Formats: sequence, structure tokens, C-alpha cells
Amino acid sequence: MTTNRSRPLDLSLHRGVSRQAFLRGAFSMLATGAVLGTARAAADPGAGWGGLASSIGGRVLLPGNGPQFSTGKQVFNSFYNSSNPAAVVAVSSQADVQKAVAFAAANNLKISPRGGGHSYVGASSTSGTMVLDLRGLPGGANFDGGSGNVTVTPATNLYAVQQACASAGRAVPVGTCPTVGIGGLALGGGIGADARHAGLTCDALRSATVVLPSGDVVTASANDNPDLFWALRGGGGGNFGVTTSMTFATSATGDRDLVRLDFPPSSAVQVLTGWQSWLAGADRDTWGMVDLSVGSSQANCHLLATCPAGTGSDVAGAIKSAVGLAPSAVQNRTLSHMELVTYLAGGSSTSSPRAFVAGSDVIGPMTSAAAHAIATAIGQWPAAGAGKASALVDPLGGAVTDVAPADTAFPWRTQSAVLQWYVEPASNEVAAANNWVSAAHRAVQPFSVGAYVNYLEANTPPARYYGSNLSRLATVRQKYDPNRVMFSGLNF
Repeated sequence: MTTNRSRPLDLSLHRGVSRQAFLRGAFSMLATGAVLGTARAAADPGAGWGGLASSIGGRVLLPGNGPQFSTGKQVFNSFYNSSNPAAVVAVSSQADVQKAVAFAAANNLKISPRGGGHSYVGASSTSGTMVLDLRGLPGGANFDGGSGNVTVTPATNLYAVQQACASAGRAVPVGTCPTVGIGGLALGGGIGADARHAGLTCDALRSATVVLPSGDVVTASANDNPDLFWALRGGGGGNFGVTTSMTFATSATGDRDLVRLDFPPSSAVQVLTGWQSWLAGADRDTWGMVDLSVGSSQANCHLLATCPAGTGSDVAGAIKSAVGLAPSAVQNRTLSHMELVTYLAGGSSTSSPRAFVAGSDVIGPMTSAAAHAIATAIGQWPAAGAGKASALVDPLGGAVTDVAPADTAFPWRTQSAVLQWYVEPASNEVAAANNWVSAAHRAVQPFSVGAYVNYLEANTPPARYYGSNLSRLATVRQKYDPNRVMFSGLNF
């Protein structure tokens, strides 16, 4: 079931609708269909897999295991389900992780850690690698009322993290897809609807336990291995070691107003510039994103905002004034924290795998020229196609700017927005989807400073994700993983 774009979105909580179709309209994000290259594995572990299997509490799944292996290697982006990793090692303890890491190092295998399995390029199931499936690590999410912190295993999904904190009226600033693992999200930065008032997910990280490629277990925090702690906050998953536990600070939550304003698709430029003007003067406790989409059904242009309960009407008025156009529809509803989490998750605590092609650009100032370039790019999706293409514009600013660009590995602290290009193409549209994402990058190139590492694209230079922080990241990686045992899809 998908939402009919010709009707304003009903703000009642829906079930059985994908998060993207529900939250964005009926669109379906835009991911990368290109396949990553096979990771090098110079030595065949051969019968050694049996020794590893007998030494751990978890399981070792090999290609010869048939359906179990096929299921074990599946990831969220189903375009990558045809990958052929050397094995999937499903661990059940930190000791299992240490043994698996030692095995990989001894056999010259690359390690692909798998938490939620949401890598846009299927990096956690890459051919030739040893997939280290962390979903069996015990612990889940545990909130400590004394400190106000929550400790999680990296594969714990975002919905479970929110649930663990909700009864205390607390939350970690996370993204909206409920089945994303918090480890991968935080390691790449973590943009979400709380970012303007609580910062990125990585900004809430207080410490992490990491199994290094050497087999050593270390703590990374402001006081312990601070260089590694710096790198873990935005440097991307799978680059320095295997994270087995993370502790985050939390912030207070409360009821929120959810506001949606629909505008004519032809007004995209005015909506984008007005959105930026409104946010520049808005309270940090207010957030808003723009969704533009085109496809076989009616085009869509809407702005979705959240704000403290009772302020929705004022926010809607401020947005109308900033955009300078009358919206075709306005909706406003007050939700509890978990109702809002569920709404932004697509009306459910689950999200089904899908095949998608996507990419991103980080935009400096949202000038009129930048807005025109975005509108031009979205209009280049072939009108005859059956699929839908979307440009999803999430704000930075607010608390994100409280941290300097060099203070964590996440470099995009002074820019205005992260722009995601997203398509769920039909089988005969994959090439068109990839071409469209490439054309979109070219259209906004004069206004783009880089890209968001959690929206990874194949064959993209690391500098595009890390900017001026790349050199320091490379130094940290050389220190902790000199033999490049870890595999993330990026080589630096």
C-alpha cells in the first residue's frame, strides 16, 4: 500500500505503509544500484572455518549452507542480495567477535561488520569478505536513570533505542527509519528530526567499546583513546575496528506538534528558499524538511515540520510568510514522543527491505541559485518512468553548529542542508536511476561541498565525505588498522 500523492497526507497513524511512502509521500528514497567491487581475500581459510565455528557460541554460515547462508547475508537494500561473502559469522558475545577478528586477520580476510544492514551500497555483505553479524550480541538497549545515559549494542535498532528511553521521558537524537542499527548511524554522524535541538547522534556518544583488528579490546572516549573516539564520531562504520557497545547521553522529550504544508510542485524554488529563511530565524526546538518528488503519479512538494506542542499554528504561519505562497493544504496535529517516532518511521516499528538507488549532496547556503539547481535536477527524472524520484532536504544548523568541524570526524557543521537523491526503480529503470543521480550531482555541483557518508555511493572519493578531516582520519586508520583488515566500502 502506498499513499496517494493527489491527497494531502492524513496525519493519523497508519500501519502497513513503508516509512518512505508514508513520511515522504508515496516516493521511495534514491539509492545506489552500482555494485561494490569484490574485497580481496588472498588466503582461503578452507577447513579452518570449522575450527572457528567450534570455538564460538554463535554460528558460521558458509555458501554451502544454502538457504541459511542466503538469508544470513541479506541486507536492507535488496539490490545487493546477490553478493557472495566468504562467510557470515553470527556472533553471540564479545569473545566471539575477538575470535572472529583473529581468524580473519590470520587468513587475510576483510571484515564487514553488520549491524542493521542498512549500508546504501551493501557494504555489510560484500563479496569475498567475512560478514561479522552483530545482531546476536546480548544487551540491547539499557537506560540508566542515574546518569541519564543509555548503553546499547550496535545492531540495536532505532525504534528499540527510543522505546528504552521513552518511559523516562528521554531520547537519543537519531534518524527516522526504525530498523537502522544505531551503531552504523552514529559512526557516520546521524542526522534526524532532533538534530537542531540535540545535535547529531554522534554528538551524544560518550564512549564505545571496540575490538581492534589486533584483537585488543579498548574503550574510546574523551579520556581513553581520544583519537579513536574522534574518528568514531562521523568517520563511518567499519573503518577502525568492530564496535561492540556504545553509551549515549540522552535529552528530555515531550509532546510535539507535527505540521505539514503542501505547495504546488512548480513552487519548489520558493519553498526551498523560504524554508531556509524560516529556519534561520526559528527556535532550535523547531525542525523542518522539504520533500520534492516526481514520477508516474502527480508530482509532490511539501514541507514537514515538528515543534513544541501548541506552537504548530504559529509555525505554519511563519512558514507561509517565509515561502510567500499559500499552501494547497495545511495539517497540524499534536503527538506524544513515541507517536511522533512511529509517525516518522512510517507508521510502524518495522521497515521492509527494498531495492533502491540513492546519493547525497551537502549544500552550503540555500541560495536561489542552489534551489533552482535542485528543482532542475528533480525535473530531469524521465517522465515516462513508472518509478518515483525524490529529493529529500534535511536541515543542519542549530545544535549541529555547536561542535566545530574539526572537533569530530563529521565535517559538515556550517552548511545548511543534506540533500538526498532517492529512487526505488523498477527492474527496467535501474540504469535510468543511476544516470539520474549522476545528473543530479552535476546539476548542484556548484553549490555542493561534499556528501554524507551514511548515504554512501560506490566509486566515490573519500574526500567527498570527509572534507578537510580526511587526512586525520587516514592517520587514525593507519594506527588502529594498519593492515586494512576492516572493510567499509571506502578506501583511505
